[in-house]
Amino acid sequence: MEPPFPALLCLLGLLATASGAAECPSSTWIPFRNSCYIFLQGTLEELDNIDEARNLCKNNASGADIISIKNKEENTFIQETFKNHWQGPDYISLGMFFDTDDDAFKWFDKSEMKFTNWIEEESNEDLLNTCASMYTKSGEWKKISCEDLPLTGILCKTAFAYEKKYLPATAVRSHPARPQHPSLGRGRGPKAADSILGLHQHAERERRCPLP
Repeated sequence: MEPPFPALLCLLGLLATASGAAECPSSTWIPFRNSCYIFLQGTLEELDNIDEARNLCKNNASGADIISIKNKEENTFIQETFKNHWQGPDYISLGMFFDTDDDAFKWFDKSEMKFTNWIEEESNEDLLNTCASMYTKSGEWKKISCEDLPLTGILCKTAFAYEKKYLPATAVRSHPARPQHPSLGRGRGPKAADSILGLHQHAERERRCPLP
């Protein structure tokens, strides 16, 4: 028997899925792709160094840290959000430092350094105790002594909560599909049966709620 009000049930199911898909720690955080961002200023106690700034971020959300930037798109998002929403200072600290052992800049949160946006590139610089800041009007980066970092406002970043709770969608497709058999579930364990059942349920939802 068809359930009553199938369209309404479909809508409620889609809303439930969407609500759990990607959540920031609170409404004060701004989402972008797989991360959430918050700019803390105004009510900050005076911060003395980058470590205190990092602790401020970590105390605001699980897994949070001072900002790291993966690519040009994220850099542009931060610049535009300062212009249209945060309206903060001209310079902010980046969560970056120069590692003299490896002779390279690194992110404090251990993200891979795949993108840079320096205002100038000078050779023969003394980079001992060097960190970085962003000029929020242009999105360009500037090398600066870690002792002189601007700490009147701190930009924090954390990953979406769901990334730490659920396996990626590709995990379901990590093994070749097996033909169905009347003895499904016998000897395969509950996880295999649940995975295949989940795929059938997804196909059923697609049939009942086709996309426009």
